[in-house]
Amino acid sequence: MEVLEWIRSHALALSNLAKFAFGLAIIVGVPPLSRKLRLPPVVGLLLSGILIGPHVLRIAGESTPIADFFAELGKLLLMFFAGLEIDLALFRQARRKAITFALFTTGTPLLLGTAAGLWFGYHTIAAVVLGSLLASHTLDRF
Repeated sequence: MEVLEWIRSHALALSNLAKFAFGLAIIVGVPPLSRKLRLPPVVGLLLSGILIGPHVLRIAGESTPIADFFAELGKLLLMFFAGLEIDLALFRQARRKAITFALFTTGTPLLLGTAAGLWFGYHTIAAVVLGSLLASHTLDRF
């Protein structure tokens, strides 16, 4: 346990630029290492993010802009890779079901949120904005 505390104390003493450079070195170095271990590169990046993140080693501290930036970058990268895995031929076969599902899961909260906003006396634009907030499906808050 003393080794982890020593690593944390020295890592927290680094400048923001050095922490950023360390993050970039991980982005460049982990994918080749993951391939040698026969893991997908994105899995290696996720595991390294968990390891150096605020829940294990806390190298960047509890909450810093650099850690937040790399967390956002990781979420975007994960969504990008998930998009690459979509089989377009299979999607075309299920196009009607996919569009129906998308319209239902977006339209229902939009309409209910707008109706609730109007019921509570909000102006029309404010009610639509409230419905839009309820209808948005992002990983931003997870």
